[in-house]
Amino acid sequence: MSILFKKTLGLLGLGLTTTLVSSSVVSCGTSLKYLMDRAVSTDVFKSIYTSNVTSWNTAYSMQAEDARIWANSFDTFLSTDQYGRIYGSLVESEYGEEQNTSDSNYSYVGDMKNEGQQWTYKTRPMTWVNYQGKIVDQDGKVSSDQTKTGEGKASVIDGVRQAAWFALNPKNGSDVASLWTSFIKGASDIQKNISKAQAEFEKSEKTPEDTAKLNAAIKEEKEKIWSNNSDEFGITVSETTPELLTFDLTKKAPYFESLLTYSVFSPIFTADKGDIKDFTQAMYNASYYPTQANPNGKIILQKNEHYVLKDSTKINTLEFNYVDDASATKERILFESGSTTGFELKSDDLKGWKNYIGQGKEAYENPNFEGAYPIVSPDASGSFLLVYNFYNSEIDDNSLKPDDRDRALDASKLLQSIDARTFLSTALDRTDFVRYFSKTIDEVGQPSQMLRNTYTGYGVASNGAKDYTQYVSDSYDEIIKSNGGSVTSSDADWSLKDGKDPYFNKSKDLTNKNNDELIKNINEYITLNNIKKRKVKGKSEEKVILKLILSPSNNNSLNPYLNMMFKKFNEIKNNPIFVQTKVLSSTDEYRTNGSRGATDLFVSGWSPDYKDPSSFLETMTLWGPYGAYNGTSRLFKSKVSAVETNEVEGSDYNITTDRLYAKSLDNPSDENSATKDVLKAYETYSNDFQKTDLEVAESNQRFSEFAETETQLLYKDFLTLTLYTKAMPTVWTVNYLTPYTKSYEAFGTGQYKYYNVTINSKILGREQWKAAYKAYQDWKTIIAEDWYRNRHGAHWKEQTD
Repeated sequence: MSILFKKTLGLLGLGLTTTLVSSSVVSCGTSLKYLMDRAVSTDVFKSIYTSNVTSWNTAYSMQAEDARIWANSFDTFLSTDQYGRIYGSLVESEYGEEQNTSDSNYSYVGDMKNEGQQWTYKTRPMTWVNYQGKIVDQDGKVSSDQTKTGEGKASVIDGVRQAAWFALNPKNGSDVASLWTSFIKGASDIQKNISKAQAEFEKSEKTPEDTAKLNAAIKEEKEKIWSNNSDEFGITVSETTPELLTFDLTKKAPYFESLLTYSVFSPIFTADKGDIKDFTQAMYNASYYPTQANPNGKIILQKNEHYVLKDSTKINTLEFNYVDDASATKERILFESGSTTGFELKSDDLKGWKNYIGQGKEAYENPNFEGAYPIVSPDASGSFLLVYNFYNSEIDDNSLKPDDRDRALDASKLLQSIDARTFLSTALDRTDFVRYFSKTIDEVGQPSQMLRNTYTGYGVASNGAKDYTQYVSDSYDEIIKSNGGSVTSSDADWSLKDGKDPYFNKSKDLTNKNNDELIKNINEYITLNNIKKRKVKGKSEEKVILKLILSPSNNNSLNPYLNMMFKKFNEIKNNPIFVQTKVLSSTDEYRTNGSRGATDLFVSGWSPDYKDPSSFLETMTLWGPYGAYNGTSRLFKSKVSAVETNEVEGSDYNITTDRLYAKSLDNPSDENSATKDVLKAYETYSNDFQKTDLEVAESNQRFSEFAETETQLLYKDFLTLTLYTKAMPTVWTVNYLTPYTKSYEAFGTGQYKYYNVTINSKILGREQWKAAYKAYQDWKTIIAEDWYRNRHGAHWKEQTD
């Protein structure tokens, strides 16, 4: 899973150019009364999208922008409502409680067994429709019977098997394959067997006999998926009641239902059409289907009259207009012109903030514009990072000048120094950068309120009273105390809470080394490893240069703030490191260089796939998707896949090349002792993560162990640096959507769904939305204690108050 393009939050989307959206710019004066008076259609929802759909196959891609469209056209097993409650979409919502009537507190959709290692669901009837909204038969042709809705037209289990077959065939390059192999019993073996057969075929003479052998091997693996034998593949159906579908997992996962709100295991019509670039070639089974999807143009989704839950699809049409690198200002202007249904207020839109919110803390809590109402942003759980790259791919790029390749080699060697990484993490003033997002709400002299100090986002996982990030904070406090420091954490104000700064000028507290000691050690490391310092423009001293690439779309927004942060770092007295930023020629070049690790430092982010810390932590393992970005996939190879003859440097991995060997100050006689230290740090992290993930299900112990692993990553080994959260503490929106009728969950695709959501013809006034907000908060509290209350919609058999 490549992080810039899939489930990540990339450092993009902040430009100013709009394409194919016809809008007259409305002057935003001090009076916004015309917005309160303006009436809109309640049948059409209008929004934007910023990246073209890369594939119309949910078993292929994990792009967040794809999910914006997919959520409404491809159904998921489960989904979330506005209260964060999970309900059944492809499956019945009540099956689990019907099988567990003796447990009055049972609150899962499915029937959970063995502490979450087995889950059984009762599927709903399902139909597939084409881009014209016509029911299709199994051969993809329009059915002669268009009168029946979901009566045996398609099988959920067959669609899931099609998805599995596509995802687990390595030749398809599926981005979701890792989730199949991580969770579904037998999936990993099937993938490995197919991969082995394909590798043997590539080495063969490719005779008819070799081809027959390959086809036989692949057929054998495919038959396992369709065998209905849970020992071979962990998704089966009941022989006597075929609508009962069971997942047998590789591990105990009480959080598994949150993953089913995502499209990874969702059925697809067929595995035979590849990644599907043309929307007319795909089939759809959700509340809407696309009638138009022009690249860089308009996407129109129409209500699916054959959807089994159609009675709660309240909006008839969804329209998405393409905007190239949308900015907060542009999104506001589009709303003011009537081109969109709503927008969120962001502090980087200074004019909009001033007019809609006002100035000062009081205005932030009580905005000028009476139609703005507060929401919980799904972005709150996403975290952005500064990635350290231990093997810049430019080292091997023969199209570059020799000195450029050598510079990349020196930079990669430098980052193997724990003193260099500690210095970067604790000497960069992140607030200088993050202030871009929070300047309208920050207090003078205080850290940015949007600093993020854990990788796993706040709100991703909790055991009820305590959020997982507080466990990480407890572990951090132990480091501080072990070094003689004092902590003042409390349940309401913990050390790693967003908006605090546990890094800046804290090197002594974290490592017992101050800046001067770190700089001395870095210089000794540079000399020991023959790392070359280079001339820097405007500087009398030579420095070791680290390169950070920037997107041109952010030239007038985010880039100046990043440059400010690094300029301040570069000016530190006696600093042997110089961070050089480089704006690339295009967004495409920026994406390409980022994805192949052609930079020393890189800003990227991650949002959760499901409600567990492992959704974040696995990405940093030696087999995780960040490997291409931090260079570990190039620097280290598992013993199984390594073809080099180097000595074994770790228990499970080899160092791939002696060109990257670096000595540590603690063991200068060993030519690769620093490299071994990095490998040991990653192996320890990866192994500790996997052990906890596979063996510990109980939340308190699981969170405690994961927290120690995450703290080691961030505050002991300094393998990456957390930066910020994109969501303000309180997010204000101006929207014609009926307040608090849609999901705001970060995991899954519920946040993008407009099923069971309504539009008001006019924006609600302050007293109206305040009443709705109070009712919403009250119901959230009630439903958290009683899952059976306030059930409304076709996805519930019985409506309750």
